Amino acid sequence: MIWFPEDWIDEVVSRNDIVDVVSEYVALKPSGRSYFALCPFHNEKTASFHVSPEKQIYHCFGCGEGGNVVTFVMNMERMDFIEAMKYLAERAGVSLPEGTDAKRAAQEQNERQHLYDINKECARFFHQNLMKAEGKRVLDYLYSRGLDMHTIRKFGLGYAPSSWNSARDHLLKVGYTDEQLLKAGITVQGSDKESIYDRFRNRIMFPIFNRRGAILGFGGRVLDDSLPKYLNSPDTPVFNKSRNLFGLHLAAKVKPLEFLILVEGYMDVISLHQFGFSQAVATLGTSLTAEQAKLMRRYSPDIYIAYDGDTSGQKAAMRALDILQEAGCKPRVMEFPKELDPDEILKMYGPEYFRKLMDKSLPFIEYKLFKLRKQHDLNSVEGKVKYASAAAEVLATVENYIERDAYIKELESLLGIRSRAIYDQIAKVQAAGQKQIKQQRNRTGNYRYTKNKLSSSVLKPGTIRAEAYLVNLMVQDASIARKVLKGLEGLTLQEPLYQRIVEIVKNLLDRKGEVSEAQVLNHLESKEDIKKLAELFQRNIEYDNIDIFLSDCLNQVAMGILEKQRREIQEEINIMDREGIPDPVRYKSLLKELQLLNHKMSIYRFGKEGNA
Repeated sequence: MIWFPEDWIDEVVSRNDIVDVVSEYVALKPSGRSYFALCPFHNEKTASFHVSPEKQIYHCFGCGEGGNVVTFVMNMERMDFIEAMKYLAERAGVSLPEGTDAKRAAQEQNERQHLYDINKECARFFHQNLMKAEGKRVLDYLYSRGLDMHTIRKFGLGYAPSSWNSARDHLLKVGYTDEQLLKAGITVQGSDKESIYDRFRNRIMFPIFNRRGAILGFGGRVLDDSLPKYLNSPDTPVFNKSRNLFGLHLAAKVKPLEFLILVEGYMDVISLHQFGFSQAVATLGTSLTAEQAKLMRRYSPDIYIAYDGDTSGQKAAMRALDILQEAGCKPRVMEFPKELDPDEILKMYGPEYFRKLMDKSLPFIEYKLFKLRKQHDLNSVEGKVKYASAAAEVLATVENYIERDAYIKELESLLGIRSRAIYDQIAKVQAAGQKQIKQQRNRTGNYRYTKNKLSSSVLKPGTIRAEAYLVNLMVQDASIARKVLKGLEGLTLQEPLYQRIVEIVKNLLDRKGEVSEAQVLNHLESKEDIKKLAELFQRNIEYDNIDIFLSDCLNQVAMGILEKQRREIQEEINIMDREGIPDPVRYKSLLKELQLLNHKMSIYRFGKEGNA
């Protein structure tokens, strides 16, 4: 039987955004931070099929179907798990793992872990160098850029000495091999195929973390005018520049994460974090990619583009706008005066001024029209016509008729061109692209089927409801999951499915240090269980204080378990009473157990009342 390693499954799922996959079958409409559509699994006239890009799950409020991207493909294409994983891997361009046995998979995972360990040790080496005498000029430079030691340590900044072999020598002494260092991208092989030397020399070092906090690679900035100014690690088995973002591991900790700020450089990210804007992220030395845009959307669809105020920065902002919009984000562009960058703005004018620029930022359509207007002479008829024609191209992409009408009315007032003419031009633009739109339309009709049996999951009161709350919260945040696991030590949840989720979450945290709804669903085989959990995971839980809420739920769960044990013991005592106490030793033991349980329950009751 084919066996896929868990890391490979996680990578395939992460590379197949659920909104992209589902939109190939049904027409999704945005609603807040989610999407809705007519359900492909039962006939309906009102859209009740809900897709969450943040949680990477779907759920139909009508028929109860739900799951992640894998279960969606399985249901739509009538595939089993293996077939669906192969399909999604091919779709994302991910090669099938070499070999299908657990031994080979464990070997590959071990190799990846070695790369993480090498990067971690190398980052420690660079950081220690920064604190030594040879790193003083680099540390002074960072201080001159306004960074304090807390920020320097928070981002793990370091210094790569000018020596050709300092990092290599250190890592070889630790016990790693040249082959491993080359594979990690720490070292480079010379053209003679014999010499091996450090990739990063005489540079400020920026460790690049993944969302779990593991170090994937590095970015290095020169201290002089030599080129290239920035040098990144090459793509490795654990690092890909187009699929990661600098600073995301810290931005993801902001709760709630209402928006992200996209900047161009590492120093911009670090400066923004130091000034209190922990939502800042940056690309890794490349232009924004579609994969990075989709990654951001998973955390928040609202993106502020804070690129440099110079010409190249504004051109990059225009490109980023299209990519973010295509990925389903809601981008806005910030404009900086005097061609300044975010770091300079913060140092010259402070965080309050930066916030004002955020408030003045322009959304997608408004920014594009603003830029087009600057390109045309509106004092001439020719300029007005060209601007109106270009504006029609932009407005043809606006699906909201009310929003489009508002912009057309502004154009009519500004240009003196009748709105009817602008509407006609938009219609011509849309007609020209109709053929392409048809090719991209959903294929719902070819795959839709109806299920007669409707199912719904109704939470039971009391203990089971508290268990559901805990499970729901655990899959959303690793830090919450750890608190819940600590509170559940020695306890077994009464609902078997929820206890299974507790075990899955513990395994994910031990193995990866992170957890998510989609990852948890990957570990379930029963379609009914997946449906129940998808319905549970899409529910929002309201509370004033998370710690108090968790304590109340844990108390409720513990009380329920103890109450169940108490009932079982009391029932056995009652039976023995009716039978004349045939086993006095057992009877005495049961009474002691009952007394102990009553004592434990009184402690939980007291604790709960104390928290109220």
